[in-house]
Amino acid sequence: MKSPAPAPLFPLPQPRHAARLPAGLKPEDWQRIRQAAHALPQVLTPDDLEDGSDEALERLGAIQIGKAAAGGRPSRWILPQHIAVALAQLDATPLSNTLRPQLQQRMQQLESLGLQREGLLFTRLCVQPLTLAHEGWRIELAHRVPVDEAPIWAFVRDGDLAALRKALGQAPAYSHPAELTLHLNHLVARSEAMGHPSLLPSLLPRLQAECSVPMPFADLKAALTRAQDRWENAVNEQDRLASLGRELAFRGYPDSFDVARQLGRRVTLFLGPPNSGKTHAAFERLAQVQNGAYLAPLRLLALEGRDRLAGRGVPCSLLTGEERVPAENARVVSSTIEMANTREPVDVAVIDEAQMLFDDSRGWAWTQAICGVPARELIIIASAYAAPAIERLLALCGERAERRLFERKQQVQLMPAPVPMTHLQPGDAVVAFSRRDVLMLRDQIAQDGHRVSVIYGALPPEVRRREAERFAVGASDVLVATDAIGMGLNLPIRRVLFSTLEKFDGVGDRKLSVSEVHQIAGRAGRYGLHDEGFVSVLKESEASAMKILRELLPKEPRAPRDFKAPVAPNWGHVSTIAERMDVKKLYAVLSIFMQQLRLDDAHFAVAELEQMLELAEMLDRHAAGLSLQERFRYAQAPVDSRLPQLLEQFQGWAERHARTGQAGAPEFLDDVDQHARLDRMEQALRMCTLWLWLDLRFPGVYGHVDEVLDLRGRLNDGIERQLKGKRPLWQRRGR
Repeated sequence: MKSPAPAPLFPLPQPRHAARLPAGLKPEDWQRIRQAAHALPQVLTPDDLEDGSDEALERLGAIQIGKAAAGGRPSRWILPQHIAVALAQLDATPLSNTLRPQLQQRMQQLESLGLQREGLLFTRLCVQPLTLAHEGWRIELAHRVPVDEAPIWAFVRDGDLAALRKALGQAPAYSHPAELTLHLNHLVARSEAMGHPSLLPSLLPRLQAECSVPMPFADLKAALTRAQDRWENAVNEQDRLASLGRELAFRGYPDSFDVARQLGRRVTLFLGPPNSGKTHAAFERLAQVQNGAYLAPLRLLALEGRDRLAGRGVPCSLLTGEERVPAENARVVSSTIEMANTREPVDVAVIDEAQMLFDDSRGWAWTQAICGVPARELIIIASAYAAPAIERLLALCGERAERRLFERKQQVQLMPAPVPMTHLQPGDAVVAFSRRDVLMLRDQIAQDGHRVSVIYGALPPEVRRREAERFAVGASDVLVATDAIGMGLNLPIRRVLFSTLEKFDGVGDRKLSVSEVHQIAGRAGRYGLHDEGFVSVLKESEASAMKILRELLPKEPRAPRDFKAPVAPNWGHVSTIAERMDVKKLYAVLSIFMQQLRLDDAHFAVAELEQMLELAEMLDRHAAGLSLQERFRYAQAPVDSRLPQLLEQFQGWAERHARTGQAGAPEFLDDVDQHARLDRMEQALRMCTLWLWLDLRFPGVYGHVDEVLDLRGRLNDGIERQLKGKRPLWQRRGR
């Protein structure tokens, strides 16, 4: 019988790659590289290259170490010339449980020095000051230069920062300083010649915003010219509709907020992690003013802000998408961010949770508020990692911001081991990422004798608030919540325990991001209530959860790479497009808006408008009798198109409005009451919210407000009663 072929000395996914291995390489050394491939910085994945494919690595002559695996693990490769470097790395830092965190820390140190790996090349961020002729204006010019990889790999091996600094030497000078200075002086001189000396200082931060982004010389010159052009447009044309092309491309977006631009706003960024006191300090300032505004990310926080000020004797009105509650002699308006007033000046405005600028679906509201709120003093509360993006946006407005940094009074500590569900303690918050999982955990924890409060996104703000208050006063001792607790809610949590480190984001399951982990974990250890805070995972979570938490918690959150501030259309954009392009359908207008914005410059991008487009198409077909402005108003309604029953009701109301001028009676008033199933009450509350939202925007068309408010109150009570009860909830129909 023929004996089997001997196993290859070098097991490779692509046997032909054996010819690429360096001469003299020992099989045992290749095995060491294979075992450590997940941690070695010399190992490449397709994402490291602009092409993003295995074929690109193949063309470079790389050797495949391992194929891609189900679950998202990428293929791994190494260049032949880096095999010796990788082995030297392993000799200096042997494979162990501490290797990956140690190497990640060293790569972060490289980034702090401005060193970054771009594909196969390391580059260094250098900053060179340029002095301009006009009043000695100073520009900090950022540029990147290639650097030799040898001293970098040496640092990754030995961690000798001093040796790396010495090897790098002085930062190289920019290659075109004279030409760029000449171009900048020309732009400033051209602006001086326009004869508006009082406005000239706002040109400098616009030029600085462009110079702070490393780019090729020709691109930078073009970007600076565009910045100066935008400044000229702001001086010459306050009318943002002067040019359809300019308006659609949003090159003049900040200047479309003429009231804000005329105020000369003083801007301060309040930066810090959760529980650092930055929101408290902002409210201290609001309480002192005669005319102010607080812009919250959620209706719940707008309610909390109103009550917070009212409790201090400051009359405060409430304005959200579905309600206007004026206060007598109001000095402050507390509103949701989407309701920001960009026409009426105030003394002080506070924009909360401004890192939401990065949110795909709602970030446009923060872009609008940061650029357009007309406040003489503007306070922007955010996580520190969002500061550069916010400052760049402000620079495009011709404004500079002062930073005020806040530190946590105590740090959140990672616990050494997972916590079994049977070992929960008063003050614990268990975090899940779906309604079903929250209710399931609530039932399981209640079986062990705990009183449980529940918070998840589908709950109305009033109920969320009551559940939070139950936990705060000790009427319940354990909180089970989604990541809704990560934004603004101040709760006496001692330990945050993740039930999972994965969530469904509307597309698929994914691992939590660093910023999400920090935002949620940061709720542990509220200052003044607990001396310290702790974070861990439930023992019943997935096997990898504790490992993932250990990896994510030490990392600093980062802004998205190549971020562009999202913008959404307003009625001015819609009406201009419709008039200039002679289109009558809202869907066509919005499509033109999106297509034109793809040609935008480096700073803005169109927000996600998929839901608005879906509603627009439906309104064009079923409610064409409404004016374009009315259809646009309807298309902004808070309708979750994933809920067929809600979408059907919305369509029916719009159809009747178009046909008769009235929306008709709200049928849902008789369909459900406070004794119905939990899921049916939640569905009815969404209809209440939508009806009230539409009534505010179409006076005289909807009505029945008192009956809808009465049902909303009864449903809130019914939901709270079920959540406080002992009956299991997740196993029932409609989970």
